[in-house]
Amino acid sequence: MSEIEIDHQLGAALKGLRVAAGLTQEGLAERAGISARTVSDLERGLRTAVHYDTAKRIASALGLDEDRRRKFEALARGRVFRPPSIPTAGGLPSALTPLLGRSRELDGIKATLLAGRVRLLTLTGPGGIGKTRLALEAAREIQESFPDGCFFVSLGGVKDASLVAPELAKTIGVAEAGPSLEQLLIKHLAGRRFLIVLDTLEHLTPAAPLVYSLVLSCPETTFVVTSRSALRLRGEHEFPVPPLESPSQIGDDPAEDIMGWPATKLFWERAQAVMPDLQLDRQSASLVLDICRRLDGLPLAIELAAARVKHLPLTAIGRQLENRLEFLVGGPLDLPLRQRAIRDTVAWSHDLLESQAQKLFRRLSIFTGGWGLDDAAKICGPVAEIGDVLETMSALVDQSLVVVDRNNREARYDMLDVVREYAARRLVEASESEEIARQHALHYLKLAEDAEPNLVRVGHEVWFQRLGVQRGNLRSGMAWTIESGDAVLAMRYTVALWRYWRQLGDLVEGRRWSDAALAMPAGAATASLRAKAAWAASALAFPQGDQVRMAALAAEGLELAKQSDDPMDRRNMLTIKGMVSMVQGRYGDALEPFRESVAICRRLGMSWQLGTSYLNLGTALLHTGSGDDALAILREGLRAYRELGDEVFAAHINNTMAHAALARNEIAGADQLSREALSVAAQQGERQGIAEGLHTLAGVAAARSDPDRAAILAGAAAAIRETIAARPGPFDVAIPERF
Repeated sequence: MSEIEIDHQLGAALKGLRVAAGLTQEGLAERAGISARTVSDLERGLRTAVHYDTAKRIASALGLDEDRRRKFEALARGRVFRPPSIPTAGGLPSALTPLLGRSRELDGIKATLLAGRVRLLTLTGPGGIGKTRLALEAAREIQESFPDGCFFVSLGGVKDASLVAPELAKTIGVAEAGPSLEQLLIKHLAGRRFLIVLDTLEHLTPAAPLVYSLVLSCPETTFVVTSRSALRLRGEHEFPVPPLESPSQIGDDPAEDIMGWPATKLFWERAQAVMPDLQLDRQSASLVLDICRRLDGLPLAIELAAARVKHLPLTAIGRQLENRLEFLVGGPLDLPLRQRAIRDTVAWSHDLLESQAQKLFRRLSIFTGGWGLDDAAKICGPVAEIGDVLETMSALVDQSLVVVDRNNREARYDMLDVVREYAARRLVEASESEEIARQHALHYLKLAEDAEPNLVRVGHEVWFQRLGVQRGNLRSGMAWTIESGDAVLAMRYTVALWRYWRQLGDLVEGRRWSDAALAMPAGAATASLRAKAAWAASALAFPQGDQVRMAALAAEGLELAKQSDDPMDRRNMLTIKGMVSMVQGRYGDALEPFRESVAICRRLGMSWQLGTSYLNLGTALLHTGSGDDALAILREGLRAYRELGDEVFAAHINNTMAHAALARNEIAGADQLSREALSVAAQQGERQGIAEGLHTLAGVAAARSDPDRAAILAGAAAAIRETIAARPGPFDVAIPERF
């Protein structure tokens, strides 16, 4: 069996494994507890994925070892298999190149942080001075002194200060739910020894009070901030990052002089990376020294200049750089000298590009958080304008104007902040910013809308990952639609992304975007689109228990649904109306809207909404005393979810069926169902489902007269709910708490 390849073809892999195990299709089906038709359909390619439980049954029946079992289950569930990876220590991104010439500064930063007297250290200096690199290296070297973890929060792509708290929450593992995210952060950090790096905070100064609150409330946690200027907070310790040093002159040993000083060593090592046969003698050493002095020892400027060695001799680089800086000396004088040196060096590198590369360079500034080649090709223009995208992108990478992000399976690219700033100015000067921004917003809206139906099907993890990678671009696209007053595009974004926000716990951010879109003048938005946007906003308000907002949206949405040609709009608003009744404990009042929701969905065919309507109606029937009817409806919902491949909501139904079993005093059945639900929730990392499963198991333990175990399980469920600020409805806890 070890010779059978488990590749991307499920049918061929399954047949090979089955034959190697000496099983017929009927024998495998009997052993796995599935139908022979399922095995046949899979081997013939009529089905390309199965539910997680079916995948586990088949793998077990085949007798696969652990590694091959994981590979097969991933393939059978329509997922990309990734071997378990070793995470970077402390959650810090890995360094692609060694840190040169910063031993003095590095020692100073580490000593300051380890002394314990400074809990807010701000590294300041112009863009390109190396603040981020120093902060990361210092954190990496002292991470063992922070047993609860070291975290890096990249804020360069965040444009709104109100998003700093959600970014921090996501990084350290706090679900964004509840009325006060700041209090959730404090609760998570309090009494624990963390080191948190907040990178690039200078454009988000309204978030400074949040940082100050965390510093005051979490005395064991230390914060390192990188910013072009200090935050000016009480207790802040500023560490100005100096430029790299160069030798005063070239002596008898040019190699020792160049390699013994950080600025010249950085230039030479980067130059040799693109021109390995470059010779170091007295003349070349003098030229390198002159270049580094002109660039004021700024690491980014030095790297940009060194990249030109591939195309120009050192003498030409020095001459062009001198001319460029002299030409630009009359530019904006309000910039600090070193900041002007960076700007001018980027401008010099830009002016040496060919026309097509210049166009691509400025248009790439529209991206936030990186891009792929396909993204650039579709947004930045046709081949006639920007050339072959890979070839032109490679030219920008060669000149250090674009960097390659190697932390993804597919090629992604990004710009350093100071380079992006320059490129964005050139985009405005070329009068292209509005059109490129529109193309950007439309491109990522299409991604969101393509993802939306797949977030509740087999393979949903892939789509969640795609959206996560493009999170910064999705934000930028939504922001542009709102700033430009395009209500239609803004609502389409929120309708497409509400499930993504809810599943990941980004409730505050999702509600912010949804409410902003609904508050815009409707313009050309149809009644159906507004109804769907109201549904999205309601679905995000529900986990936070905002009954008032839900009721208002349901009333407005029902009126809009009357003007809509899509019957699903009425179903959605009836669902919200019913859920308001459920949250308020008026279970009988929820039956009519839920029954109508089911009837609408049945007429429309299989959908996620049908499964959810069954779940809602089954829950309401259970709590109005119609247990048998509830089970029949819940089984219909489970069948729908499994056909779609939605494991998370299938687990919710299993847990509700466990409540039904408890109500009938079928303790063993309740135990089995709740364990199955808990197992899936744990696999998916869905903490609300984990809490529900634990709470149900607490009821099982109480029913078995094991109060100690019941108390432990109930306490664990409460702790998880408290962590994510979840507010269980009365229907979530009523039956388990009878015992």
